[in-house]
Amino acid sequence: MPLSLFKDKKHKKRLERWFGRQWVGLIMLAARFLTLERAHGLGRIFGRLGFYCLVRHRRQTLRNLRLVYGTEKSKEELQQIAQRSFIHASCFGWEVFYLYTHKVSDEEVKALVKKIEGLEHLKRAVSRGKGVIGLGAHLGNFPVLGRRLSILGFPSTAIMRQMRDKKLETVFAVMRTQFGQRWIPKFPLSEAVKESIAWLKSGRLLLIYMDQRSGRGVRVDFMGLPTPTPTGAAVFALKTGAAVLPIVNVQDEDGSYRLIIGAEISVARTGNHKQDVLVNTQRFNKVIEKYIRLYPDQWFWFHNRWKGAGR
Repeated sequence: MPLSLFKDKKHKKRLERWFGRQWVGLIMLAARFLTLERAHGLGRIFGRLGFYCLVRHRRQTLRNLRLVYGTEKSKEELQQIAQRSFIHASCFGWEVFYLYTHKVSDEEVKALVKKIEGLEHLKRAVSRGKGVIGLGAHLGNFPVLGRRLSILGFPSTAIMRQMRDKKLETVFAVMRTQFGQRWIPKFPLSEAVKESIAWLKSGRLLLIYMDQRSGRGVRVDFMGLPTPTPTGAAVFALKTGAAVLPIVNVQDEDGSYRLIIGAEISVARTGNHKQDVLVNTQRFNKVIEKYIRLYPDQWFWFHNRWKGAGR
């Protein structure tokens, strides 16, 4: 293979995507023959290896942790959080592939997500009939969250950004469907907005993960640093009158998960749409931030959330 292929960005990207598909295929094949416990065991091994081998991601993780915590935590503490977050991300990945490649029953999902906190908040919000926006984060095991809510009697859907690799996106779309996971593709954006508003107007639950960087969002504070943030949750809440409350699915020490539904967040409605979007997006960020600070090991710190920021 000519070396020039590796220098050409277009060919390099094609090769990266091809290797990515092969790697996913291998994990899917392996996951079919694993128990959940063994999938977790492999996750821990690959997580430790990944921390040392994926240098770029490790550097990004440590940079983000330093930006957020500054001198609040020692270098050793930040190193420990970083390593544990790699292990969690790897275990999460193997766990999701296990769930996607096995016919997992509702009883098995209930055994995985054992505890439910704050269900009364969701019941109260749904009873109004204007829909509910569940603010989520890439924390714990978020894909299983929708299935667990459906089992509880609250069908939900989530807005998801499609993968750049269309072939891989097709594979995951099939697996999500088989698992019973609903979603709304983020693009084309106009269609996603229409579908999301229709879903909320039918009185159902829409999950929005707003903890990752958005080039089209507004610049507000997140974890102590200003950064572009998606505005969808604020825009939909103002448009539909839907209730907004945080919903996260975090892992406990025994390996099972706890679905936490927080109290409803008040939505500012002054009539100044632009200002209301800004204020509410900041308000929602603060709530999501609280859960990330409580469970820092379970968040995706390797995402370049504060691009261009410095401290």
